[in-house]
Amino acid sequence: MKPSRFALCIGALLAVSAASDQPYETPPVLKAEDFLDAALLKGPHHQIEDKVVSDGVFNTYTITSQYGTFRVEGTSLAEMRVHEIGVIAQLKEVDKAAVAAGAIAASVLDVGKGVVHVVTNPVGTVTGIGNGVARLFGRVGRGAKRTAEKMESEDKEKNEPDNLVDRSHAEKAREKSNPGKVVEASGELAKDIIGVNSAMRSWAQKLRADPYTRNAVLHKELREVAQYDAGGRFSTKLVPLGAVGLALGATVTADELIWMKEPDELVSLNETRLKTMGVKPSVSRAFRLNPQYNLTRQVRLVTALDALDGVSGRPEFVARAAGAQADADAQFYTESALLAEMFHSTQAPLAEIVANLPGACVLAEGDRFACLFPLDYIAWTKGVAGHFDRITKRIEVDFPKAKRELWLTGRVSPRTANELETRGWAVREKSLSLLSEVPPAPTPVPEKTSALK
Repeated sequence: MKPSRFALCIGALLAVSAASDQPYETPPVLKAEDFLDAALLKGPHHQIEDKVVSDGVFNTYTITSQYGTFRVEGTSLAEMRVHEIGVIAQLKEVDKAAVAAGAIAASVLDVGKGVVHVVTNPVGTVTGIGNGVARLFGRVGRGAKRTAEKMESEDKEKNEPDNLVDRSHAEKAREKSNPGKVVEASGELAKDIIGVNSAMRSWAQKLRADPYTRNAVLHKELREVAQYDAGGRFSTKLVPLGAVGLALGATVTADELIWMKEPDELVSLNETRLKTMGVKPSVSRAFRLNPQYNLTRQVRLVTALDALDGVSGRPEFVARAAGAQADADAQFYTESALLAEMFHSTQAPLAEIVANLPGACVLAEGDRFACLFPLDYIAWTKGVAGHFDRITKRIEVDFPKAKRELWLTGRVSPRTANELETRGWAVREKSLSLLSEVPPAPTPVPEKTSALK
């Protein structure tokens, strides 16, 4: 017999009481099904392991697929990787259609053989730089300051070129479809980190994918398909599996820019917008050259901040973002900027993004101090406790009349909820969402005015 709701509530309260006798929590082992929709947990081409490791703020997921094994920090990144696996599968179907039509020989295709044991974006690559709590809630801005100072020193001797690709070749891939001519248009650009031509962007747009993706498998497949089918002749039945994507707020505008504009135009636009916000050249350069930010993340973050015209603290936010040390950190700051723009437009106008705090902690109309955190599961670890004690004292001194609010994309442990409540915080779990389901083509994406509950 299942326990009654009353018994479950009493059990939860007893657990919180017992936990309070301990100084801190140990991050638990969680279940993927508690954070992801069932449709995302398993599909024709992938499966997410049920066991999820938490570091106190981020969840680490392991996704196995026929295209490789992906280990990612962060629920939103896991959702995106699942979407990308669906995109890869669809592009493989395009490969087959091209072979059947005689457009290319089967022998020139990389059908994924040999990549099954490859771990893409392994969490191990960030070993030695601390977990999410240490990276995001530690000495805020120290890494960004050092990076900016280094960039400033280098800039004394040389200037960064605005044009990172040769735009004279930009439209050739769309105009010429056979492999030889497409290679002429895109082969040399492939040597550039952001050498993404119009054909790649066009295919990415069809499948609502990121043309500048950090997913090496998807990037390779996009490039290969663009080379032999720049005109998009084999795209009649594209339905990406597990399709999810950022499609709200400032991201709508940002993604249109990403798909339609040339890379060097985006670089120049970002630089101009950052300068207009008052970001120092050395900080701007440190942010734009941080390898954790691909061009898509840069455009999304800058577009969101640009929408906050007149809101103070944006240059300091960029400086903190420039110190991202891992993939999850860059995603955290990108989503923080998007959440700030969303809160500003749907909840209360912002006056300030408060300096020297992680992510977007904002002052809003109505004496509201809100931290908008794209985090998965907050456990009451020593690092988390220290951070919230510091931020609570900061509010008491600098903003004594402000109401304290914590808005999350994820959840908090019962212990964390109890500790924050005693410190005067109102916690809003799963109250923010930047992800929306993308319906199968050609059905249009439903229009949404708010993702804040």
